[in-house]
Amino acid sequence: MVLYSKTEIRPLISKDLHRRKFDRWIQKIQSLTPYQFERGIPSKPKIFKDGLPQKVVVFDEEDLAKLKELYDRVTYDSENLTFAIHQLFLSEQDFKRWINGTYDVEEEKEKYQ
Repeated sequence: MVLYSKTEIRPLISKDLHRRKFDRWIQKIQSLTPYQFERGIPSKPKIFKDGLPQKVVVFDEEDLAKLKELYDRVTYDSENLTFAIHQLFLSEQDFKRWINGTYDVEEEKEKYQ
């Protein structure tokens, strides 16, 4: 399994995706949904301390696919970012609950901790 760092995954999503916008999206995904990106050592580490690779936020192939789709929907289809995040990063049942207004992100985050 290949793990990408933020620096490696951003150009794979799109060369036009700016770093600050990408960082805001990651923060928004983690605040609106219980979805959390893992911390680990990327497949090609670039940050070292005392000769050892350091853990950073990493993304796998599934994350890459979701983030590409998010970029396409927001950029080309002019879809609302919040709506697209909920649709991509929540389960189908949770998305329906969010549409109906019965979804509580804080309650869901507690379930996963």
